Amino acid sequence: MGVDSPRRQNVHHAIIFVEGRTEPVKSCNKNQKSWGMEIRKKKLRWNTIVNADLSMNVIILCICLIVVWMFVVQGFILHTDVQKLNEYLTNVSKYVKPRINQLQPVNVDIMLSMNTIQDYDEISGNLIFTASFAFFWNDELKMWNPYLYNGIVSTQLPILQTWVPALFLQNGVNQNSLYTFSNIMDIETTVVTYNYNGNAGFIIFGQYQITCESDVTHFPFDEHVCTISLYTIDILNGISLSSERGIFLDASIANAEWTIKPNSENTFVTNHTFYLTTTSTTQDKIQFSFTIKREYLFPFLNIIFPVIILSFSHFLVFLLPVVSGERTSFSFTLLLSVVVFMTAASEQLPPSNNISIFNIFLLHLFVFSILITTLVVFSIQLFYKDTYPTENGVLFKAVLLLYVCFHKTMVADESINNQSEDDNKEAQLWKKVASFFDRFCLFFFFVCFLLQLIVYGSVLANI
Repeated sequence: MGVDSPRRQNVHHAIIFVEGRTEPVKSCNKNQKSWGMEIRKKKLRWNTIVNADLSMNVIILCICLIVVWMFVVQGFILHTDVQKLNEYLTNVSKYVKPRINQLQPVNVDIMLSMNTIQDYDEISGNLIFTASFAFFWNDELKMWNPYLYNGIVSTQLPILQTWVPALFLQNGVNQNSLYTFSNIMDIETTVVTYNYNGNAGFIIFGQYQITCESDVTHFPFDEHVCTISLYTIDILNGISLSSERGIFLDASIANAEWTIKPNSENTFVTNHTFYLTTTSTTQDKIQFSFTIKREYLFPFLNIIFPVIILSFSHFLVFLLPVVSGERTSFSFTLLLSVVVFMTAASEQLPPSNNISIFNIFLLHLFVFSILITTLVVFSIQLFYKDTYPTENGVLFKAVLLLYVCFHKTMVADESINNQSEDDNKEAQLWKKVASFFDRFCLFFFFVCFLLQLIVYGSVLANI
């Protein structure tokens, strides 16, 4: 046999491999098929990913186009519509009454919102407060169709470019205008809000000063009724006033000395008819009424309570021994203290015929203080009557008679108890009379003091 070539040897081995072991050939064919399927799956997956990325890019592009349309194109269109609407509304003169028929009045509804009470002077009756007024009306000349202006249903106009009601404070102090703008910025930032159906409204804030009815009868538990009167000077029936919303007090801030009494707010609308040469006209006036009351704790602790303690201490002067020599000085000191507190109380009360009950109470205490001081001097004179003899006047005889009547009762009581008392000396007699007089004055003024407190407390309890 000759030597086989390499190609022939390979064929021979392949034949032997095929003839001897056929199963590996079948396995190889299966592997080739699975590899082909995997390749096709990978191609399919890759195509899916590419298509998904392409779809996502298309979606993102569409979203970007929509956003650009909404914020750029629509914004430009909306801005143009806002300008057109503003031009349409401002073409109406601010001096023209917002009525198609100029003979019809404009009904203005007013709401008052109290912010805080800054100060109240009960002497002059001036109330300083901050508040906001809200005005609402219907403007027949400023209506529009929202579909013609890209769906705009409301807009705002500066207060100087449109019609606003001219109202004034009837009981204002220093000024009567409601529009108390402090600077130009306040004027420029105040706007009137309009709806497409013509409903309009705006709010103004300010500090106001009005006069109130001062009533200090029940000081320091006094209450004062304050009324904010608004009126219009239009004599051609141009404005009618109403207040369906009334007064809003829930957001008000209480003052350290004054507070608004709950459920005291009321609203009244009145009108006055004026007859001109040929026609008659009606002027409306609206009144916002509320009650302010004093925070009584401070004046009670600093004025009323010290006066009561001083009055109680004053009649205790009869317990001091005459020989101590302090009766007169103590009594005059308390009298001057009562005068000082009367002066302090009178400075807080108005000088009018409306007298406070506390003033009457102080006057009674002052009279009793003078009477106590006088009787203290008389008691000292009784005590030293044997040392410094004086004529027996009417007062001496009255006190001596009262002592004798009381002394007889004591003697009768002592005779029952088989007791005796030696009153032969005149010096001892006048000292006993003075001691009896001190006890009588102490009891008398104590009863008067209790009656004063009961009467004063009963009157204040009926507020």
